[in-house]
Amino acid sequence: MYALEKKKCHSGNVKLAKSNLTFQSFGNLSLRINKNAFVIKPSGVNLSKVNYKDYPVIYLNKKINCNNLKPSVDTAFHTEIYKNFEQINCIVHTHSKYATIWAQACKAIPNLGTTHSDYWLGSVPVTKKLTSNQVKKNYEKNIGLNIIKLLKKKFNYGILIANHGPITLGRTLDEALQYSERLEYISEVAYKTLIINRKAKIDKDLVNKHYFRKHGKKSYYGQTR
Repeated sequence: MYALEKKKCHSGNVKLAKSNLTFQSFGNLSLRINKNAFVIKPSGVNLSKVNYKDYPVIYLNKKINCNNLKPSVDTAFHTEIYKNFEQINCIVHTHSKYATIWAQACKAIPNLGTTHSDYWLGSVPVTKKLTSNQVKKNYEKNIGLNIIKLLKKKFNYGILIANHGPITLGRTLDEALQYSERLEYISEVAYKTLIINRKAKIDKDLVNKHYFRKHGKKSYYGQTR
């Protein structure tokens, strides 16, 4: 069942593994199948040796899942996101270097320029740290609940998990992967900008211009008319 979705999910994970966004077996990508199910990378596998047919399928409203291989240890937080945001069809979690630096520092990535503004109006936010009890019990689910709290305050296609790393979301697999690339790029640029000028900032009018010319109702970027 769901051979097409499993194949697409596997291809996405292979692409992610070959990028500079993660290393070894770190990171994972999941893809929504329908309103009630998604497919996700198996835990700790060698992607060159795993068959896409064996990818685990997770059902949002069932305790027993149809799994050929053990799913990613991060499955619980993917589940929470899919439950709460029906428009999201793909989730990418990486440990890309600069985005992870910001996440480990528990610092939002400040908007300092127009490259950032093309995709985020403000800072890229970071979740709250988990309490000791939240780490000890239902760890991955509690990560998901903190992500949901942050996204419901203000939705973003890319955020940081405190002490952990970045996640990006997309209406399509390609969009989620592109946001991972964008997030890593602006993470590095912000980091190095602050080394050169600790007081660097951008005017709000310039932020709005770049964001809304691409994403606003009257956007004029690209070829679509």
